[in-house]
Amino acid sequence: MISIFAVGSSGLAGSGLRPSRFAPATAPRRAAAVVAAEERPLKVAIAGGGVGGLTTALAMLKAGFDVTLYERTGQFARFGGPIQFASNALSTLKAVDEGVFERVMEKFTFTGTRRCGIKDGLRADGNFRMTDVADPKYIFDSSVPADWYLEFPLKKCADFFQLPYTGVINRPDLQEILLDECRQLKPDFIQNGQPVTSYAQTSSGVAVTLGDGSVVDADVLVGSDGIWSAVRAQMYGEGEIKAKSADGLTQQGCPYSGYTVFAGEFVPEKASDFADYFECGYKVYIGPGKYFVTSDVGEGRVQWYSFLSCPPGTKRAGDTWEARFVSPNPNPNPNRT
Repeated sequence: MISIFAVGSSGLAGSGLRPSRFAPATAPRRAAAVVAAEERPLKVAIAGGGVGGLTTALAMLKAGFDVTLYERTGQFARFGGPIQFASNALSTLKAVDEGVFERVMEKFTFTGTRRCGIKDGLRADGNFRMTDVADPKYIFDSSVPADWYLEFPLKKCADFFQLPYTGVINRPDLQEILLDECRQLKPDFIQNGQPVTSYAQTSSGVAVTLGDGSVVDADVLVGSDGIWSAVRAQMYGEGEIKAKSADGLTQQGCPYSGYTVFAGEFVPEKASDFADYFECGYKVYIGPGKYFVTSDVGEGRVQWYSFLSCPPGTKRAGDTWEARFVSPNPNPNPNRT
């Protein structure tokens, strides 16, 4: 989400988003040489130092802009699980910086080169088998496996469009790469412990208020401060950060979807625990009011996450496919979607 307030002598000039220059459009051939005056680079403030904010900072620093990123946390720590990069996202990162792309590849686990698709959560029996996809013989023969609905053509699409293959990287690894690359361009580009709390348009750009009450001026403010964004809350009048509606179904303008996600990782201890590990990138088990996803995330680890239709505020899922959830209220409505 980008709020742009660009005025004065700075501008977004040139196809490569580079700081503009000015000089006389025409001049007599024998006239004295005119030295083009260098305008100051566009001053950009970015709220939030997650993957989105850091990638934006890198692209803008490479374009020659004066970028400062304001991050809530006092210092970065290794936190968070794997993040998937689809082929189009990887190609975008490569377009921003091929060196960053190569560093990401060193930490990458490809999943799009293997079968990825949707399975029938009710028919799947836990054997993790690589059976034929949507074999119609099961209609007449109950012994024919029918757990694979379809396969996503991820590799074929990537090959056709000449894109990198889909895969995953640990979020802390990606964050460290982006931080390092940005610091090489501007060592002091980030200010930790300084969240953006509000902004105001001014005659010369935008005034950005930080968590300690100080105000900084910029030409452009980029809001990359997450799902509970202060920039978005002000821009769209969402009210207080994380504020809930009276019925608990809406929080900061975001309506509850009816589903709660639970996630984790495990390491298979023996081959039978995950027999399709080397043949399957990720798979989605579909069931009524729920679905369950597993993905190879590298180094022998498997990430899982489950989406369950349950009341807002549910803190614990059931222990089996049949057990829905442990509800925070005595009269849950398991049919709500």
